[in-house]
Amino acid sequence: PSLWPNRSGVDEKRRETMKKRNWLLLLLIVLCLAAFFGYRKLDQLRTDTRAPQIHIDEQPLEVSVRDDKSALLAGVTASDNVDGDVTASLVVERVNLTDSDGSISVSYAAFDSAGNVAKAKREGRYTDYERPRFTLNAPLVYTVDRSFDVLSNVGAVDAIDGDIQHRVRATTKGTSSIMALGSHMVQFQVTNSLGDTVSETFPVEVISSGIYNAALELTDYLVYLPKDAQFYPAQYLKSFTWLGEQDSLAGGLPTDYSMRTRGTVQTGYPGVYTVEYRVTFTDRDEKNPDFDRKYTGYSKLIVVVEG
Repeated sequence: PSLWPNRSGVDEKRRETMKKRNWLLLLLIVLCLAAFFGYRKLDQLRTDTRAPQIHIDEQPLEVSVRDDKSALLAGVTASDNVDGDVTASLVVERVNLTDSDGSISVSYAAFDSAGNVAKAKREGRYTDYERPRFTLNAPLVYTVDRSFDVLSNVGAVDAIDGDIQHRVRATTKGTSSIMALGSHMVQFQVTNSLGDTVSETFPVEVISSGIYNAALELTDYLVYLPKDAQFYPAQYLKSFTWLGEQDSLAGGLPTDYSMRTRGTVQTGYPGVYTVEYRVTFTDRDEKNPDFDRKYTGYSKLIVVVEG
């Protein structure tokens, strides 16, 4: 037998050991470099206290109410002394209406990786802005024998927010109960997301039950008209229902129908006007006129003439 151990086996083990040591050394170097650069970055972030700069184009900002919110960022960029271009961090913080003609003030914010925040404002305008408007899905007429919610028929729409019925508030003027017979003046108020508040005072009428034995339906119960516009009460007639029968009034009053209105709309003078409609249908008995039956329906239209 040989007196010397297997040299090739020993050398192989040594080589494996050296490889492991080399890999561990390389891993240690990588970890040290990562720690070094990480510490430098952390130290840089700690010492970076300068906020980014927001740059705004001098071109006037004009957008449509139908545009996406990103349109408000047109012509706005941001840069940082450490991170460079940080335009992607820009956000629109707030939009405030400064005039009912659609003039707005837009507030921006930009951020860098150190958490520094820059803020800026810019003036602009919605070119097609319209103030919130109230809507009615039925006349503000109720009977005294039934409880009612004065907001049940009142809604509001807005060019920015769409349907804002949930924001409508009502305040009764006077000391009498809103449930009492008679006419009550109620102030309705609504505010959109731009802070534009609109209020109108409309009459709410409470009548005795059983006065009218037919239902009169109008095409609208609240209309907005520009100053000096033409107003024709009959154009808002829609249908008349009596004993389960319904007649269309859209093409004019049929035979045996008559209409009385009360209330004048002066479109030359901005304000709120009310028009009362009483439409009567006479169901004639050809053989005996004494047995003619009359059916009367009642409704109200509110007209807001804008100035």
